[in-house]
Amino acid sequence: MGMEQIAVFGIGSTNFRYAVAVPSGDIVTDITVEPTRPKELETQIVDAVAEVRATTAEPLAGVAVSCTGLVDKETARITELDTPAGDTVDRIEVGRAVHDAHGLPVVLENDCNAAVLGEWHYGSPDGVESLAHVTFGTGIGGGVVERGQLVRGESAQAGEFGLLPVAPESSVESTGVTGAWEAFCSGRGIAHTVSDRIVEDDPETVLDGPVDAQAVFEAADAGDEFARECLDRVARYNAAGIAAICNAVNPGLVTVGGGVAMNNADTVLGGIERYLDDYLFVEPPEIRLSRLGDDIGLYGALAAFVEARESVSVWERAPATDASDADD
Repeated sequence: MGMEQIAVFGIGSTNFRYAVAVPSGDIVTDITVEPTRPKELETQIVDAVAEVRATTAEPLAGVAVSCTGLVDKETARITELDTPAGDTVDRIEVGRAVHDAHGLPVVLENDCNAAVLGEWHYGSPDGVESLAHVTFGTGIGGGVVERGQLVRGESAQAGEFGLLPVAPESSVESTGVTGAWEAFCSGRGIAHTVSDRIVEDDPETVLDGPVDAQAVFEAADAGDEFARECLDRVARYNAAGIAAICNAVNPGLVTVGGGVAMNNADTVLGGIERYLDDYLFVEPPEIRLSRLGDDIGLYGALAAFVEARESVSVWERAPATDASDADD
C-alpha cells in the first residue's frame, strides 16, 4: 500500500489522541493529546482531521478511529459513549461527519478490539498463533486474535473479559453481571470496593474516605497493610480472570495495557504471576506489558484501517438504507 497516510485517532472517555500514520506502523507526525469532548465529538474529529490535513504534505488516504464505548462498524457510528461524569452520549455519526466535511473513508473500531489488532500487527506478537490482550483501565476489556483474525463472536461482543465472573458468591456486579472481574479490579472497581471497605470496616490505614485506585497502589507501596491486603485480593481475581481467558482460548501470549496496569506494572503483573498457577490448566503463556503504551489506540486504529481496506469494508458514504434518518 505504499506510504499512504492515515489520520489515526485513539479516543477514550478522558483523552483524545490523534496523529498521522502509515501502514508499516510508523507514526509520522507529532501525537496531539487533548481532553475528549463527548458531546461535541463529531466536531472535534472533523476539526482534528482538518488540522492534520493542513500540516502534512501528503494527501490523507482515510481516517481510522479507535473509540471506547459501543460502536457500529458498518455505519461508523458510535452508538453509545461513556463520559467521565458517568452518563452516556448516544449516536455520534463519526463516519458521516468526516465524509461530509472531508470526503474521506472512515474506519471505526471499538478500543478493545482495536488494541488487540494493534498488538498483533505492531506490538511484536513474537511468532505466536494466538494472542490475547487485556486492558486494565476504568473498566476491563480486551480481545483475542487467532492466526491474524480477530475473534468477534456471534454479535461482535467477544472480548468482554471484564464481565468474567471471578467472584460469583459476591453481590457486587458490573452491568448486570454478578461478581464481574471489572467490579473488583478495574480502576473504578478498585476505587469502589476499597472505599466501601473503609466505610464498613474502619481499618487502620492511611487511606481516607473515597479513594481512587492509584492512591491504593501508592499506599501499598508505602507499606500500608490494609492497602496491601486489598491489592492481594485484586491479584487473586486478576489471576483467575487471566487464567479463565487462557483456559478458554489457549493464547501463546497475553499482553496487558491500560492505565491501571501500566502505572503499576510490577504490582499487577507480579500479583498475576503469584496466583496464576492456582487457576490455570493450559501451559502458561508469556504475560507481559504491551510495548505500545499509551499509543495503543493509535496503532489499533491503524491496524483496523489496514484490515478494513483489505476486506473493502470501509465506510465511505451513508448507506441507502440510512437515508430516511439522515437528518435525525
